[in-house]
Amino acid sequence: MSILNKDILLYISQEFGNNSNPLFSCLLVNKLWFETFVSILWKEPWKFLNGDQERVFLLFNTIILHLSEDSKKLLASQEISRLTSLQQKPLINYISYCNQLDLRFVQTYIHLLTGSSEELDYQRYFIEQEIYKLFMSRCLRLRYLKLEYQFYNHQLHHFPGANTCLSELVQLQCTTNIDSEVFFGLSLICKKIEKFYIISFLNENLGLNRLIQVQQNLNYFRLEIDRFKEKNYKRKDTCKGLGNAIMKHSKNILHFKVTLDCDVDFPPLEFYQNFVNLKTLSLYNNNRVRCFDSRFSLLECPKLEILQIGRVSQFVLSKIISKTEGLLWYIRAGYTYDENQSKDLIRTIYQHCPDLCNVYLIIDDQDFEELKQLLMKCKNLFEIILQSHKRDKLMANGSILLDLLVRYAPINLEEIELVSNWEITVKDLEKFLKNWALRENPLELRIRRVPSITDEHLKILDIYKEKGIIKLFKNMEKH
Repeated sequence: MSILNKDILLYISQEFGNNSNPLFSCLLVNKLWFETFVSILWKEPWKFLNGDQERVFLLFNTIILHLSEDSKKLLASQEISRLTSLQQKPLINYISYCNQLDLRFVQTYIHLLTGSSEELDYQRYFIEQEIYKLFMSRCLRLRYLKLEYQFYNHQLHHFPGANTCLSELVQLQCTTNIDSEVFFGLSLICKKIEKFYIISFLNENLGLNRLIQVQQNLNYFRLEIDRFKEKNYKRKDTCKGLGNAIMKHSKNILHFKVTLDCDVDFPPLEFYQNFVNLKTLSLYNNNRVRCFDSRFSLLECPKLEILQIGRVSQFVLSKIISKTEGLLWYIRAGYTYDENQSKDLIRTIYQHCPDLCNVYLIIDDQDFEELKQLLMKCKNLFEIILQSHKRDKLMANGSILLDLLVRYAPINLEEIELVSNWEITVKDLEKFLKNWALRENPLELRIRRVPSITDEHLKILDIYKEKGIIKLFKNMEKH
């Protein structure tokens, strides 16, 4: 095994995931293995920490060994002797392998080191400064930066080496309550950011808006509203500048995920007609009422592949889907059932989504014929979630549903989830599983809030699980 080439070793490392123990063992095989696996361990060192403070402390104790003599003298002058007493210099510049920097762990380390006394704030400031200076000077190329610390007040772009370290940044995760000047500074260097993930406290941040504007290839944008702060800041125009910044990239953005709020004017109205190249659209509605239907109806996303949308009418959902060009394969929509629109929605899906793989539907007995057509026409269907429209003590006909699924579902269908009031007898279930046994692929079956399922049903499911007909069964109330 010691003569395996580097490409094979990199492939092997992927099998270990976030488990660092086998990676450490690989360091001991020979020089090639050491060079290969040390670069893997230090590329994303944060992912191996698993929230363990002791690991954070040990990792940064190694990082601190890279400090320059000037940094040590500065820290010593501030009576921070614990760091300056570390003498052993690493033989390898481990930091040069890092392509991610998460400031949360820097803060965790400093608080472990100094405690929380306000009297030591000045020491914390200088430790932060020297750690960030260390990364800017010794890290060859950061690709991912996470800025989610409200009291962060260092200008990374002023540190020596920042132009090299930050110029290839492609992903930024941040909060809007960071000092605007920090983002203005980054905008002078970072022009290649492709992905933004922003947690908004509903405060305008001019620096962040500028940073977004200057990007050359922004293709992924995600915005979430901090639910604990929104009531303090909420106002209609709070994200106006952010909306204007995003509109500059309307033709380039491929993936757009946003938390919506009726009281916040974001995304701007122009968004719904101008983002014509979107492949992924996720619009989560924080409100309990439908208040975006008029805007949703304006959506023009012909190249859409993934649609996740909350609190939309079936009529508007059908309209969105009908304006796509056949590439849509994933549909998750929260909607209220309308018996006058349900058939049209299912019909629209199978007419415009020939490559459909994954769909969630709310149906009633009257929709079975259209469901049959969807099962027959969408040959790539892999997962289907079917929620019964029936409420209270009313039950939908589970017998007919199971018969449709086993008779007309495409060969690729492997995952079925049944939600709410389906009337399924033990006999219906056993008949369904006997017929499913004739198929090539075993079934993953999930149920959620299905009151007709009893211990007798569960015994039948266990039997067919032992036979290999069911590869996985989940009662979602217990997960």
